[in-house]
Amino acid sequence: MQLKNVLESRLLKDFSSLFFSNIFEKFLGLIRELVIAFFLGSSILYANFLLLRIVADFFSQLTAGNALKANLLPRFTKLYQKHESLSLKQTFLFSQKTSVYLFIITQLLQTVVIFCFNLEYDIRFFAVSIILSLSISFNFINTLFLTVIQAKGQFQRFSLASIVNSSVFTSLAYPFIAFSSIVGLALSRFFGALVVTVAFVSPLKKESKGEDLVVGRSDFHFPTLILGNFVNIILISSRFIAGSDGTNSITYFMYAVVVLNTLLTSVVGNISTLTLRSFSIRRNTRMMIASLAISIFLGVLMILSFNFFGRQIIDIIYVRGEFNAVDAINTSQYLYRLSYSFLLLFIATALFQPFLSLSVNKVKKERFYLATILMITILVSSLFVLSKSSSPIYDTVIVMTLSSAVSVLLAIYSYYKYLMYEN
Repeated sequence: MQLKNVLESRLLKDFSSLFFSNIFEKFLGLIRELVIAFFLGSSILYANFLLLRIVADFFSQLTAGNALKANLLPRFTKLYQKHESLSLKQTFLFSQKTSVYLFIITQLLQTVVIFCFNLEYDIRFFAVSIILSLSISFNFINTLFLTVIQAKGQFQRFSLASIVNSSVFTSLAYPFIAFSSIVGLALSRFFGALVVTVAFVSPLKKESKGEDLVVGRSDFHFPTLILGNFVNIILISSRFIAGSDGTNSITYFMYAVVVLNTLLTSVVGNISTLTLRSFSIRRNTRMMIASLAISIFLGVLMILSFNFFGRQIIDIIYVRGEFNAVDAINTSQYLYRLSYSFLLLFIATALFQPFLSLSVNKVKKERFYLATILMITILVSSLFVLSKSSSPIYDTVIVMTLSSAVSVLLAIYSYYKYLMYEN
């Protein structure tokens, strides 16, 4: 009984640390969005920047955040449960080599986007692409070692690193954007990642004793990368649909998603992280039920709030500077219509975590099938709406709704498979 109380107390402490740091991060993120809206509004320049960033964000999500964590956190956690200390020498070598490859690949693809969308006439986009590629490389290194920190159970240190990243990004956003527009926006993001590397990742080089913590290509199982980051893949695909007509509709989509994503990452995302780590150690049905219940409650509350007060919320947050009343109307329409899809994403996020805690080798075939079905759904729905001449918001809602609904069905199946393997 005493051990159980200690574990529950630690879970509460870890969740509180993650929750309040994420709330602070979201507050800083809101300030950044206010700065972006003030200077850039719904301009075509910002719309083109968001289109260019699709490539960078896709690779960033596959090599950072939830995707990388879903692949590595269960294995790292089990290793730290077995060994008192681990050597990170090999991990650093792997991260440095991989970051170079990431820079080259993303830079080439972004250059293709620049020419495909006729952005080559503005030299700023070439500068932005280089900065974004550098950011991806540093974020990959940071995420890899921040996952190590989480696996060790040091959630407070992880939370502090996240706050530092967001604080540097936010403090530089105003002067940088005011001075150099979209280039400044990209630079402020890069310096946030750089500071985390210096302050939190570099000190881990001292951990050179004990068993080697080896990370290789086999740890980056592509279907797991898809499933572990399915939410962002759906959002990135939907962003492309929102901007495919060449107008500024993509900016309204992004401003709405920032508000919607606050709940997903600050509450549901943190609960999912703790669930993933908990299930990596032992089955915890109570935590699964609590995670799902909180996700559904927040999702329903979100839909009701944005239905009745969506326009007022957007007015309060964004309307100033270059962001005007017309922008607020268009953004609020995205906000309410996408909220239903986010409820489904909340549910799917909660249900996927136990399955992701299983060894890749144990459910390799199932992960491949689930990831394939999800990607086919996104591809088919995207091709369907692109073949029609509908409005961007209508097309985006179709892709989001279909993709999120399928993700819930896949998540339910994944939890069923988890119970089968664990029993």
